Amino acid sequence: MTPQTSQTLKSIAEQLGRSGLCVCTDFLEPAALRAARADLDGLHAAGEFYRAGTGKGDRLKIQDEVRRDEIHWLERSAANPVQAALWEKLEALQVEFNQGLYLGLNDFEGHYAVYPEGGFYRRHLDSFRDDGARVVSIILYLNLDWKKGDGGELRVYGKDSSHTDIEPTGGTLVCFLSGESEHEVLPS
Repeated sequence: MTPQTSQTLKSIAEQLGRSGLCVCTDFLEPAALRAARADLDGLHAAGEFYRAGTGKGDRLKIQDEVRRDEIHWLERSAANPVQAALWEKLEALQVEFNQGLYLGLNDFEGHYAVYPEGGFYRRHLDSFRDDGARVVSIILYLNLDWKKGDGGELRVYGKDSSHTDIEPTGGTLVCFLSGESEHEVLPS
């Protein structure tokens, strides 16, 4: 698929609607991928990431047995040019999800994530039990030189206990239904 075309976005939405899972390689062109990775690396080097937890609000907990990654939440109102370009791409995808799948999405939250050596995230759903606000989960990989053996694959479970493993290669976009698709990040 060619990045940034309306046909690409429509195909992503159609695949998500058919199977509940969509994988689109080369969603980001190489220059945008390098720019986004440089932005992530700069924020990480500046100490702008913190340990990720589970839950939200006063129930947020750091649980080493569940997840070992670091995150930096992105704020649309404070986006630099690289982040603004990512927001624009993802907002176009949101519009296509609303038009093609009638999802009624009106909000988006996102963060950068870093999985250090040995980092993982055990099997879980992205939708909180008490609010159901998350409808579609999107992962956009910014790895520049990932190769087999590096780990960190995404495992998405089907309803029949089958699973699909997705390699975290740079520029790949993964979408799935937040409240239906259990998934995990295998150790990196």
